[in-house]
Amino acid sequence: MRWEALRSVGGVALGLLLQGRPVTSDIPIDITSTDSLKSAGKVIAAPMMEFYAQNQTEGIPGKLTDTWYIAGAMFMTLIQYWHSSGDGQYNSIVSHDLMFQAGDNFDFFDSNYSQWLGNDDQMFWGLAAITASETGFPEIAGKPTWTSLARAVFNMQINRWDTSSCDGGINWQIHLWQEGNTLRNAISNGGLFQLAARLGHFTKNETYFKSAEQIWDWSVDSPLIQPGQDWLVADSTSGDNNCADSDHMQWTYNYGSYLAGCAFMYNSTGEEKWLNATTGLLGRLEKQFFPEEYGENVISEVSCERLHTCNRNMLCFKGWTTMWMAYTAILVPQTRESIMAKLQGSAQAIGRQCDGDGSENLCGSRWYQDTFDGIRGLEVQMAALGGITSNLMLMTGTTTLTIDTNPSAEEHHLETSSDDDIGPDTLPVITTGDRVGAWILTGSWSLGIAAAAWWLIKQD
Repeated sequence: MRWEALRSVGGVALGLLLQGRPVTSDIPIDITSTDSLKSAGKVIAAPMMEFYAQNQTEGIPGKLTDTWYIAGAMFMTLIQYWHSSGDGQYNSIVSHDLMFQAGDNFDFFDSNYSQWLGNDDQMFWGLAAITASETGFPEIAGKPTWTSLARAVFNMQINRWDTSSCDGGINWQIHLWQEGNTLRNAISNGGLFQLAARLGHFTKNETYFKSAEQIWDWSVDSPLIQPGQDWLVADSTSGDNNCADSDHMQWTYNYGSYLAGCAFMYNSTGEEKWLNATTGLLGRLEKQFFPEEYGENVISEVSCERLHTCNRNMLCFKGWTTMWMAYTAILVPQTRESIMAKLQGSAQAIGRQCDGDGSENLCGSRWYQDTFDGIRGLEVQMAALGGITSNLMLMTGTTTLTIDTNPSAEEHHLETSSDDDIGPDTLPVITTGDRVGAWILTGSWSLGIAAAAWWLIKQD
């Protein structure tokens, strides 16, 4: 019944009128008009939810075919979209499915998936949960708060801090028997850093700030973040050679994950360290992913878009990154002018690109291209919705709530969490018996860090 209702909503929404006229081509977006941006968001979200209904796995709420984390990232996007636009038509679906995927232990590590999850997979659900807390997304009676779910993810992941090589870091894959277990990738470490910083900002608990700082300091000491190289953020490094080198493939979300974490840290502490890191990362991100040939104001996943080689994961990255940039502009006012120009230019480009299949207004991947590029699916719709939402965040003066302004989100204590003052230096060892199952990834680790990085971007 629930899914039939969603299909009905999606079908009707595909024929929405935009500001009183049929949607037959691109979406004309007035970047100075909140109403225009809200209308664009509705048009873009509708086919995304239709794709969500079509790609469910055996009717399991929150589980998409051949992937798990992308639905979590979609809920993260939808929560932020609701908060910035007031469009709550999908809230009941988000609420039910997000909590459903938290699993029996409310830690987003359900045994149905835990045998093959990566840390980055679980982390995105944690970010969705903390986004719910920060936006005042309605709590569910009789269930743990969204903050509790985010906290459970943090506690599990920080307990996986691996000092067996590289003096620390979070591995991409969780289990010892998984290929990729020794790979320290930027999104797993940057994502956990951001989650810790946001938990600290929301709860005012110093424990999270301490962990965030340690993750950051380790990332800078490792090859992942290189301030001396114009704030290069590498994709990954390997414990197999004690993190002696790195894969320098460039992806927007690696920068965005660390950028937003630094912005939350600066807003919370006022320390110059975090302002310097924020402006340094932002400068590199703007230079790297807003190419001059597109006017320097349209974001592009430059490592794959030109050749149309982006897989479903890569198609998502810039949508999350634009929202993380918006957080940065809100939390660090010194960056607002620069970021606003980039986000507004990207929103206008989205409007031109989203003219696929006539009245359906499907969005492609190359925002800098004036007409639909033929790439379709949930991922590109989500990215476009993130791009529009980022502008709404700035236009509507979106604020990030804290425990003081959203006391209903106070943490509940979970069996999977600890009340102790935890940190990477004083953590119990997680044994292979703590979680069940195994999933052996295909490919060969013997190809070294380059092959490992390829698997990083190919696997969900």
